[in-house]
Amino acid sequence: MKRLSVLFLVFSLCFNVFSQTKTAQDVLNDFISQSELKNASVSVYAENLTTNTLVFDYNSNLALAPASVLKLVPTSMALELFGADYKFKTELAYSGQISADGTLNGDLYIIGYGDPCLGSQNFTSTYGKDLEILQTWTNEVKNLNIKKIKGNIIADISYFGEIPIPDDWIWEDIANYFGNQGSSLNFVDNLYYLHFKTGYTNGAATIITKIEPEGLGYKFDNQVLSSSTVWDNAYIYYTADKNQMQVKGSLAWKQDDFVVKGSIREPERYLVQAFSQNLNSNGISLDGNLKVISAFDINVPRKVFHTTYSPKLSDIVDYTNIRSFNLYAEMLAHHIMKKTEKSWNESVVEFWKKKSIDTDGLELSDACGLSRFNAITTKQIVGMLKYMGLYSANKDKFFTSLPIAGTNGTMSRFCIGTKAQNRLHAKSGSIARVRSYAGYIYNSNGDEIVFAVVVNNHSANSYRIKKIFEDFFAALVEIE
Repeated sequence: MKRLSVLFLVFSLCFNVFSQTKTAQDVLNDFISQSELKNASVSVYAENLTTNTLVFDYNSNLALAPASVLKLVPTSMALELFGADYKFKTELAYSGQISADGTLNGDLYIIGYGDPCLGSQNFTSTYGKDLEILQTWTNEVKNLNIKKIKGNIIADISYFGEIPIPDDWIWEDIANYFGNQGSSLNFVDNLYYLHFKTGYTNGAATIITKIEPEGLGYKFDNQVLSSSTVWDNAYIYYTADKNQMQVKGSLAWKQDDFVVKGSIREPERYLVQAFSQNLNSNGISLDGNLKVISAFDINVPRKVFHTTYSPKLSDIVDYTNIRSFNLYAEMLAHHIMKKTEKSWNESVVEFWKKKSIDTDGLELSDACGLSRFNAITTKQIVGMLKYMGLYSANKDKFFTSLPIAGTNGTMSRFCIGTKAQNRLHAKSGSIARVRSYAGYIYNSNGDEIVFAVVVNNHSANSYRIKKIFEDFFAALVEIE
């Protein structure tokens, strides 16, 4: 009798464990039934690449705004079209003649070819620290024995011409660091930093104590207030005057040095000004003016005397995806458009059609995911990821550019302590009421699953929506 009782207990335990194992449909049902997703548009698609089977297919043909998951498109396409080792260039050149006394009777040029990260502190091994690149350029000018420029210093942005701000970026975004449209001559990531001292009471005024770098010529109407309830809710706004900015919102109170990042409106103008100042501090004077040209007269002969190269494209792709850097994504898209001689959306559609992906409903307004007018399906995203993971010569470079849950980049604090930690390699995306993830995840059997999940118009706060997705991925790992 006692033996039967033991056997019954063992059977019961085994049955309970077995009955608690969730199927793919159970995991999907748990996810889409969350109350905060009741009024949302939800799309989920996943395939098991190891077993070549379908895992999820829920509204997979619904075209939605993917937020920063969209960066997977320009980064994958750039690797395919240019190659992982490709480098962007910036040239120094002069027109006219250099006289025996060291006078350049002509103009000095900085010619931009759209290096996304020229002078960036993200790549100090390439450009040096701080503004060291300007001294490198100055030394190249000195090597020509130039002591005086009897002409102009010109920033040439004719490679792309003037790049307009996308029409459908919202006003709240475009003057802040994540809203920069880029230039043929980007410089130090087109970033500046506002340093605030906040008050000690709720609603107290704040003070801008410092602006870095100096010499931008911007003036700020500071309307930012101190707050006991928010950390960073301050936004910079453009005005009709290019040099006048307005800052609104609130920052956490009792802060001696709170930094807010803004977007340099015309980085080529700042670059040519900073270069001129560095030349002057090294004893090279200028008789002419500082200029920016968006079209170059090919009848004016120029002699290139120095070329600066960017890091490898694969390194730029790494930073773009791991840190979700908008500027780099936008610049990669401009290079793709230049190469294909088509619009951004046309370039994407044509490229992926050739990879046998159904592009119906695909409409892209930008490359970084900031626009709410972007529309892409989870099935299309998975198709792109599947191609990169199975067929691309750049598959390893692309895979390592994806943040790892609980480890690095934008996913460093995601799924910590769950079985999805370190198994989930994915790009995340988030703008107001939008949350998305796409990439690869390894289940408990070691199977590789490629997936995309996009939610538009959820009603959860940032903590809650993060928890909903963490639970989903933790459960996904357990599906056999």
